[in-house]
Amino acid sequence: MSDVPQYRKPIGTARKNIKRVTIDDCEYDICEPSAGDKTLVLKLSEKAGEIDADRNPVSVDAGIYFLARVAIASLYHPGGRRRVFDLNSQEDLEAVKQEPWLMDHAKDFTSGFGGKTVEEEQGNSEATPS
Repeated sequence: MSDVPQYRKPIGTARKNIKRVTIDDCEYDICEPSAGDKTLVLKLSEKAGEIDADRNPVSVDAGIYFLARVAIASLYHPGGRRRVFDLNSQEDLEAVKQEPWLMDHAKDFTSGFGGKTVEEEQGNSEATPS
């Protein structure tokens, strides 16, 4: 046996879990997408004309497509290592857009995608009385 240490590349590591959800009696993890996944969602949405220069949806339908892309980037099998859907699949996008669980978990998908709001980050930041 060699005494030379074998180092593993940190690729395919588990994503930060936001919440475990049950959809059709199966458990899934809503995880925070990587920076690369977030930029890909924005790039795909811009290319499809779903968001404007300020990254706001251009219509209600475009907003649902954007939310579906965020869900696809965020929904993982338990453990956060393997994504359920393919971000580049138009078929997955069309299917997810029609699912009732998309709106049921919309807040969890968007919170993981955008990070904490200013209010959540501040928490209880009021000055402590002395």
